Amino acid sequence: MEDMAEHAQNMTIGELYTSEKEGNDDSGDGTQGKPFKTVLQAIRHAGKEPFPAILVDGKKEGQRWEPVSQAQLKKQKKIWQREQHKAADKEKKEAEDAKRREENLEAAKQVTISQDTSLPAAKPIKILDSTANRNTRVKVKAWCHRIRRQGKNLMFIVLRDGTGFLQCVLNDTLCQTYNALVLSTESTVCIYGIIKEVPAGKEAPGGHELHADYWELIGLAPPGGADNLINEESHVDVQLDNRHMMIRGENMSKVMKMRSVVMQCFREHYFNRGYCEVTPPTLVQTQVEGGSTLFTLDYFGEQAYLTQSSQLYLETCLPSMGDVFCIAESYRAELSRTRRHLAEYTHIEAECPFISFDDLLDRVEDLVCDTVDRVIKSPFGNLLKEVNPDFQAPKRPFRRMNYADAIKYLKENDIKKDDDTYYEFGEASVWHHCSRNHDIPLHHLPQKCKSFQNGD
Repeated sequence: MEDMAEHAQNMTIGELYTSEKEGNDDSGDGTQGKPFKTVLQAIRHAGKEPFPAILVDGKKEGQRWEPVSQAQLKKQKKIWQREQHKAADKEKKEAEDAKRREENLEAAKQVTISQDTSLPAAKPIKILDSTANRNTRVKVKAWCHRIRRQGKNLMFIVLRDGTGFLQCVLNDTLCQTYNALVLSTESTVCIYGIIKEVPAGKEAPGGHELHADYWELIGLAPPGGADNLINEESHVDVQLDNRHMMIRGENMSKVMKMRSVVMQCFREHYFNRGYCEVTPPTLVQTQVEGGSTLFTLDYFGEQAYLTQSSQLYLETCLPSMGDVFCIAESYRAELSRTRRHLAEYTHIEAECPFISFDDLLDRVEDLVCDTVDRVIKSPFGNLLKEVNPDFQAPKRPFRRMNYADAIKYLKENDIKKDDDTYYEFGEASVWHHCSRNHDIPLHHLPQKCKSFQNGD
């Protein structure tokens, strides 16, 4: 103990502490209070020889610290020296690569390309129209979705213009210019050439590719392109913070297009059936469903809300317009993370006067089936199977059923809940199962299963 006290008096600030029991190489700083875990990390922290005194856990009873043994220090020092050599070699290689790249870029500045005026005039097209313009000289303005270089004389660029994807092939001097060498994903370009069907056994979007004879850089994206911001492995928080980049991906863009098509087909259905579209306000001063789900705001000194539903406005329009509908945003101030509870969503609503309950069911069935049929027959109908391969179109007529009969139906067909028990009378989940999984409009529910009870 006396030896330890003497040692403590002689300790200097330059000493580094390590502890296999209490240390941490990531958060430690080498002090007694925050020791490193390993001797190697202490050596790395020191950075150069001669190293300060390195202390480890004491082995004797009552001895907290003791100097690291020379054998252990020598072993860890060799590992550190190997790391230093590897780091130096890597730095040297990176410097050589950077120098070589700079030389290549300087040389590329001397390479120039120009249009061949003897070729036919290029026809401006959207990528969507590529198939109809095969074997025609075209020009396409788009973003670089993917870039792949093969050696010095071959380069593949997958273009994206919002209507589709098109692979382009650049040969020889076209891919040796300065702009070609610095080109990154999300850069905007204009490429001229002929669209040709890909050879048998080869694959490309649409089954064809654009063989370029000339191209121009419209706008250069930052080095590294989109991958510097986001990729498929990025954390969900990073993806949400960069949503404007995420929607440029192939799957997300399909979902966005599918949403556009579905909304268009809903409108076409309503117009075809003689409805009038209404555009009600989203800033309102009355509640529709319940005060607890309202987003409140100050409207020039008065209290106002974001609308929960446009139902009341549609009902107001019935005497002057007849059948009406709207597609607008609705808001619910419910802090929930389920798919059935959204703070903001697109709400499709309709109101019709002078109809019976059976008329209502007829119209709902017609709305669902006709809209789905329009989506399938639309120019983007193929996206439906790509987004949802297992999709099955609903078939008419829907099997209508009252709540009591639904209980019998589920038991007779041995349909159970997730906990392997049968549905019982009074459970609201019966409606969700029948209507969502079996296209069965359910009616005459028990009062306690219905919304807006007890003053809600």
